[in-house]
Amino acid sequence: MNLEQIIEQVKTEYIKRMTQGDGNLLCQVEKYIATLTGKMLRPRMTVLSSATLGESFPYSRRTILLATCVEMLHNASLLHDDVIDVAERRRGELSVNKKWSNSVAVLVGDYHFAKIMELLDEIGDAEVSRMINNTVKQMVEAELLQQEIMSGREMSEEDYLSIIDGKTANLFATAAALGNPAYWEFGLKYGRLFQIYDDIRDNEAPEFIETIIDQNRLDIPMGFEILPKIENIIQ
Repeated sequence: MNLEQIIEQVKTEYIKRMTQGDGNLLCQVEKYIATLTGKMLRPRMTVLSSATLGESFPYSRRTILLATCVEMLHNASLLHDDVIDVAERRRGELSVNKKWSNSVAVLVGDYHFAKIMELLDEIGDAEVSRMINNTVKQMVEAELLQQEIMSGREMSEEDYLSIIDGKTANLFATAAALGNPAYWEFGLKYGRLFQIYDDIRDNEAPEFIETIIDQNRLDIPMGFEILPKIENIIQ
């Protein structure tokens, strides 16, 4: 069984937990979200990093649940982000807030967090709960910092790095560390590179981004040195 089949198990677990009910509004929205599933990079990070500890198929129930929790958190953040950003599209389709309403998007995002707490209780690991809670806290702090800057304050290099760490990189770090704590730093560096690439592609990167890259403030070689070791775990 390959990685794609393992991720399909995670997707099945996610859909099963999020689409309880029969045809109600919540179920309709969750089924719609399931059709917008992207590459599921964060759950992949959890599965791949767990493989570095010698885990192989069939993956433990714990690993599947951890990866599912990561995907729930990611989707919750997207639902709220689309409301904050007044976004109308998500992965080429109408965003939930555009298709239904801001209220529905916020409430479904909140429901994700409730299901995350339920899942954390089932996993029963205080350290996992601490990591997830800390990631959520950093997401909110980074979004508030971004809102402060959008209100008129000039953004510094430190601000930019704090925002991409809080909104993106820390979730990648948590996803990696849930599989193997040794890969927290790799997940952080990967997440930084992921967001910077995304910002440059969308022409949203600040002017000083070239300086950050030139000064190697992201420790990029460290990330690329470890990457092949993870990619080669599962064939």
